[in-house]
Amino acid sequence: MKKFIALTSLLLVAVLAGCTASAEEGQTTIRIGATPVPHSLILEYIRDDLEAQGVLIEIVEFAEFVLVNPALYAGQIDANYFQHYPFLENYIRDSGQELTPIVDVHIEPMSIYSYTLTSLDQLQEGATVAIPNDAVNGGRALAILESSGIIGLTEGIGIRAVPANIIYNPLNLNITELDPPLLPRALDQVDIAVINTNFALEVGLNPMNDALYMESPDSPFANILVTRPENANDEAIQILAATLTTEAVRAFILERFEGAVVPAF
Repeated sequence: MKKFIALTSLLLVAVLAGCTASAEEGQTTIRIGATPVPHSLILEYIRDDLEAQGVLIEIVEFAEFVLVNPALYAGQIDANYFQHYPFLENYIRDSGQELTPIVDVHIEPMSIYSYTLTSLDQLQEGATVAIPNDAVNGGRALAILESSGIIGLTEGIGIRAVPANIIYNPLNLNITELDPPLLPRALDQVDIAVINTNFALEVGLNPMNDALYMESPDSPFANILVTRPENANDEAIQILAATLTTEAVRAFILERFEGAVVPAF
C-alpha cells in the first residue's frame, strides 16, 4: 500500500506540473481534486457551463482518497469534491488543518453487497464481513449492519462505533477492516461487505439493483464541495458551487446513476 500511495503522489505531481496556472483573459482556472465516480463525472458534465461563465476547471483525479485533503491544504489544488461532512470533520480534528465546506451536492447511500448470498437471512455462523477501515466510514458501516438487524452496538454509539462496540452478534460474524477502495475487489473473498457507493459503482455494482441492504436515503452523509477558508468567498468558487446545484445537475444525477446517487440540494 505504501508503494501505491507513493506512486499516486508522483502521478499527482506530474498532473499538476502539466497544468497551466494562467487562464485566458477574463477567465479563472480552478484545479479541483476528485475521485473518479461519481464526482469526476459530475464535474465533467458541468465543464462547458462553467466555461460559459468564465470559469475553467482542471479535474485532478485521485485514486487514493486520503491524499485529497492534504493536497488542498497545501495549495496543490483549489477545491475538492469527494467527501462527506463526517469525513471532513474527522480530518480537521485529526490534522488541525482547517478546510471549509461550501455546498452539499449529493448523497451516496452505503450498502451491503455479496457475490454468494441473495439475502442477509442466508448468513451462516462465523461468516466474514468486510467494512471500511477508516474511523468515519467504519462506524457508518457498523451502524448500517446494526440497522439491518444482524448485529447490535453499544447504545447511542451510532457512527462512532468500532468493532469493540458490537454487543450483539448471534452469528459470531468475523469483522474484517479494509481500505475502502479495496472492498469491492475483496468481495469474492468474504461473505458480505459494506461498501461506499462510489467504489461500488467503479466495479459495476449499483445499490439499487445489487445491494442486499441499503442505507436510508435520509443519510446525513452529503458529499460536499470543499475549499480553503481564504478562498471560500472567491467568485469562481461560488460560481462552481452554484453550477453544481442546478436543476440540470439534479436531472443528470438522477438519470445517469439511476438512484445510486441522490441529489442533496
